[in-house]
Amino acid sequence: AFMHIADPKVKWHVFALALLMLALGAPPLSELATPWLRYDRELVEAGQVWRLVTCHLAHLNHWHMLMNVSGFVLCWFFFVDVLTRARLWLWLLVSTVLVGMAFYFFDTELQRYVGLSGILHGFLVLCLLLGWRSNPLLHTLVLAVVIGRLTWEQMPDYDVYYLRDVIAGRVHVNAHLYGSLVGALLGGSLCLATHLKKKRKNPALS
Repeated sequence: AFMHIADPKVKWHVFALALLMLALGAPPLSELATPWLRYDRELVEAGQVWRLVTCHLAHLNHWHMLMNVSGFVLCWFFFVDVLTRARLWLWLLVSTVLVGMAFYFFDTELQRYVGLSGILHGFLVLCLLLGWRSNPLLHTLVLAVVIGRLTWEQMPDYDVYYLRDVIAGRVHVNAHLYGSLVGALLGGSLCLATHLKKKRKNPALS
């Protein structure tokens, strides 16, 4: 039997977001939109605070965009049993704001940034935590791989330019770290809220 689908209508929201990023990441719109969407520290300080949020939907080039959009759609495909419209939009709204603020307050050397990969890491972590009870072994293994990779990316000898020939820029590893932490925060909060709700309904649950 096919996996239970938590919210059949969520697919239209996923496709709409994917199409938006495809449009923003492809010429000629990308050349017009990206300068207005990307994170630019100087312009954020000048009052263009929307860039803290919109930078996650713009990309360096079409390969960068295709990699991230593919990852986003695959995440939805593998986690249809836990993903709802409410959870999708909660992730998008909270993580774009918090990761953008993390860039500004903690990454003072970062001048410019675009890309979904930071908050996409959080999307994966969120879905892994939400679906953990249905497959604890597999989800624990994947979470361990994510944590291992995040740790490796923070090492001083990690090559942030390994994708330069493809995405025409460097990988900003802190975006992955911030996104994953926000995903863990959201996932942990939602799991706790679900547990407390069940406990209220059935006090016998510990």
